[in-house]
Amino acid sequence: MGRGIIKRLLDGLKDTAAGLPDKRGASNGRKYRIADFVLGAFAVFYFQHPSMLNFQESMEQREKRNNLRSLFGVEKIPGADQIRNVLDGIEPGGLYGAFDQALEVVREEGALESYRVLNGTIPVVLDGTWYFSSEEIHCDHCLTMEKKNREGETRTLYYHDMVAATIVKPGKPEVVLPLIPEFIRNEDGKEKQDCERNAAKRWIKKQRERYAALKLTIMGDDLYCCHQICTELLEAGMSFLLTCKEESHPWIAEQVRFGEGETLEVREWNGRVHLRHRYSWVNGIENRAEGEKLLVNYVRYELYNERKGEVTYRNSWITNHGVNSGTVRNLVDCGRARWKIENEHNNVLKHHGYNLEHNFGHGKEYANEIFCLLNLVAFLFHGIQVLVEDEYRKAYTSFGRKDDFFWALRYETARYFHENWHDLFLTVSGIVPDG
Repeated sequence: MGRGIIKRLLDGLKDTAAGLPDKRGASNGRKYRIADFVLGAFAVFYFQHPSMLNFQESMEQREKRNNLRSLFGVEKIPGADQIRNVLDGIEPGGLYGAFDQALEVVREEGALESYRVLNGTIPVVLDGTWYFSSEEIHCDHCLTMEKKNREGETRTLYYHDMVAATIVKPGKPEVVLPLIPEFIRNEDGKEKQDCERNAAKRWIKKQRERYAALKLTIMGDDLYCCHQICTELLEAGMSFLLTCKEESHPWIAEQVRFGEGETLEVREWNGRVHLRHRYSWVNGIENRAEGEKLLVNYVRYELYNERKGEVTYRNSWITNHGVNSGTVRNLVDCGRARWKIENEHNNVLKHHGYNLEHNFGHGKEYANEIFCLLNLVAFLFHGIQVLVEDEYRKAYTSFGRKDDFFWALRYETARYFHENWHDLFLTVSGIVPDG
């Protein structure tokens, strides 16, 4: 597949950064471009390297050249405090174009089609996840909750949350591809706190046109399994496959008990034990809200382990996709893939190098959200490179561990100048370029 993918991805980020409004005064750091602040911060996330800026400033003073300029196109290296102050004034929507252009690279390389499953749709999981919390640091847009410490004292916890959106590949260890999230934030003058469900509704309305051509099937946990969200998804031209717990939706559960359903049972030997997959479904049941009715289809699944003599997994969903003996297994495979946003997205971002929950700079307005977005863009770029960039994948797979690979990237860029990405990836792969 492609060579030079990272350059195309970075060109998209540069174009996006170049189009950001400059709200600085004439005497306030105008020797730096807005793009220098964005790309300088992004480099920290791309290499997972908190000292990236300091190392490159030292290299510039020593050699009159640096990797931020050669690799990322940063003309002048701003300081960390300058970056925080400038990014605090940039609204998150200004960076959404970087996601769009990155996804276009995936499409042009032909990798996006491999994610299509249900009736040619692409499965996207929505899920709320925290990315900052503190009892001390906060801003006017923080969400709050009261908690008791060990001494029984009530303290206020400040936190930031978002509805993450991620393309997943059911049943295969393909990389997940994050889309634009929707931030959950308290706005000035609002008495009631923002919440995940409201943020999900905003995401649907904001992104319906942006992602219309992709033909999405939205997946989510039981929180999303309500009449209003289902209706808004359909009005936005999106399909849905949403977890539906009986205890949370008694009206749906009652219809299922008395409805005319069908069942399919499949026995499987997985090399260690016999498993029985039991699929059951009822089409055309009502999802109600204040007298309004929406017909949906219900799917239930149980996995029975014959050696243990017990059900080891069960779940249920509602969907607008047609359910029959030919589609039910595919629907269940997709429904079970919802966990990928928790394990392969949220968990990786928080605990495997990206440090999503670290306070990179809270700010008063948008700094925490901009840093979160740049972290997501770095994660997206890495995933795309694994998918479609041969040089990156060769360097990546030459290490047994992901953290060793990023250590090598940090080592090389902190100590040695690299003229371009080709040079860097070859070096990290253990192949020293000629000359």
